[in-house]
Amino acid sequence: MPAPEAVGTTSRAGARAVLVNDLSVLLVAVIWGSSYVVMQDVGESVSAASFLALRFLTAIPAIALIAAATLPRITRSELLSGVAFGALLYGILILETVGVKHTSAANSGFLITISVILVPVFERVISRRDQPWMVYAATVTALFGCGLLLLADGLHPRPGDLIILAAAFVRATQITLFGRKSTGTGPQSLANLTLVEFCVVCLLATATSGFSDSPVWSAIGSVSGTNWLLIAYLGVLGTSYAFFVQLRAARFSSSTRVGLILATEPLFATVFAVAAAGEGIGLLQGLGGALIVLAATVGRHFEGRSKPAPPTAPERAPKSERVG
Repeated sequence: MPAPEAVGTTSRAGARAVLVNDLSVLLVAVIWGSSYVVMQDVGESVSAASFLALRFLTAIPAIALIAAATLPRITRSELLSGVAFGALLYGILILETVGVKHTSAANSGFLITISVILVPVFERVISRRDQPWMVYAATVTALFGCGLLLLADGLHPRPGDLIILAAAFVRATQITLFGRKSTGTGPQSLANLTLVEFCVVCLLATATSGFSDSPVWSAIGSVSGTNWLLIAYLGVLGTSYAFFVQLRAARFSSSTRVGLILATEPLFATVFAVAAAGEGIGLLQGLGGALIVLAATVGRHFEGRSKPAPPTAPERAPKSERVG
């Protein structure tokens, strides 16, 4: 039987590990909250596609180090999945990067959070997976908050709001499809998948930048030192570091706990929008954003609490997921 001192030491060590994990995830929420202001600043001199290409060019070396151990054993399934989800990720990010140029940073942070509570609805339609009624109530609440944001400036919503909302729909689709893909395949390395995704985003952004006024090959030489720092900040911290933290959080915590912490992203987006960009927050905008954050928090808390229906036929035990 372990000594009381040993038990107490182990308990304190576990509590510290949980605290460090939660603070790491919270830092990701802070970084992502600041990303909308950064995208607005850099977007004044660099096209959206070139910005994404440079962002992921700085992110790939860091994620390649994380995937170094598993990359030699990359499978065809990981490669194909990475390409498919990389294309979806590019769609999400290009919409975000374009949309934030035509709306406020605060609105962008609030509207992209709609994806969190759309996932249970998509799962109900695509996977026939039921959720508690509170999840669907949260969805309705979030959509009402979304309406307040869109109408905050009158009956003519800003184009950027609609573009960010489209990004939220694509993100919810990606999360839903990723969940279905994960349950229908063998073990996959998340590090390998993410590296392939990053490379696909970088290649697609480089290719589409050629159709803009500032293709990436010419933007590289014209980007200022300050903008390079901002691009590297989002590439290394907002992309590679965020991925690493989520991998680590999956081992020490639950997805619901991580999701609840990440639901604070819009709050930090608002703080940076007001403090760094000088944006003002109107009554309808504040109320709509608060409803979205509340709905995302409640939805995350109740998601997955419904009891699964009894199987009609013998089912195979799910395969364990290989991480990293």
